[in-house]
Amino acid sequence: VDGDIAYERIFGGSKRRFYRIWDNDKSYIILEDEDSAELVRYAKLLQNLLHYGIPVPDVYAVDESHNGGMMLMEDIGSLSLFDWYRQMNDIEPHLRAAKVLAKIHRLGDVPGKVKSDFDIPDLLYETQYFIRHFLVGYCDYPDGVGDALMDEFYRLARIAAHSPKGLMHRDFQSQNIFIAPGTVRIVDFQGARRGFPAYDLASLIEDPYLNLPESAGKMIMDTYLSDADMDNYEREMFLDSYPYLAIQRLLQATAAYAYLSKIEGKWWFEQFIIPALERTYKWLDIIDDFPILEDILTDVMKMIRLKVYLEI
Repeated sequence: VDGDIAYERIFGGSKRRFYRIWDNDKSYIILEDEDSAELVRYAKLLQNLLHYGIPVPDVYAVDESHNGGMMLMEDIGSLSLFDWYRQMNDIEPHLRAAKVLAKIHRLGDVPGKVKSDFDIPDLLYETQYFIRHFLVGYCDYPDGVGDALMDEFYRLARIAAHSPKGLMHRDFQSQNIFIAPGTVRIVDFQGARRGFPAYDLASLIEDPYLNLPESAGKMIMDTYLSDADMDNYEREMFLDSYPYLAIQRLLQATAAYAYLSKIEGKWWFEQFIIPALERTYKWLDIIDDFPILEDILTDVMKMIRLKVYLEI
């Protein structure tokens, strides 16, 4: 980005590069990606989601010749759901987001989505990611800790995979949802594919960025279910699998915070590790079916809390 147009870099957890640019009194977002084919796929997905009435940013242009690729997009503002709730303690935008999420999950095969389903291999990849970047990389556990957890993580994936499937966003949390007059706007659909809607809902309700109270989570769940297109059997399967997909999502988030903090030096993410672990432990205690993981997390939380205490 150069010339007389004013711009600023937008930083976050993504490896892609985002800029906000101003041309006179109008602002836009530029997304740079080294993979131009992936960028074209993503632009196609956004345009089709807009066609189906999903509130995503509009795409104005795609240039495949600039350092891989650039996409010029609508600027939907900078007030995220994360910022809104932290400032206002108001759950209403979460309820709007839950209704949008139910609409996303009702969609079928949207052109531009990732072709492969999100399924057991992806769930197992996430738990291996948790072992590699959190237990071993962040907590200094020996590599053999993965062997002790293998059976439990396979059982977790197998049970979670019984959940009903639909189009999933894959990262439906408060920093990917933005506030607009009378609605919310959704970003970061790059990973959208056929998968488990309950994983998306858990991403919203269990979100360690905000650590919502249980009463707020129930309101979000009820709002989502009132708009969801599920028969009684699917609803039962959805609710039965929700705790397992909540654990799955929280393990992934914990590992991501550890990776971003320790490997990429984005230490701002470290503060969310304890809320993620606490919510994971809550569900493990309710299910009472993963004793090895529960014991390890008990030790980990003691260690991290002691570290925080010594640093005060």
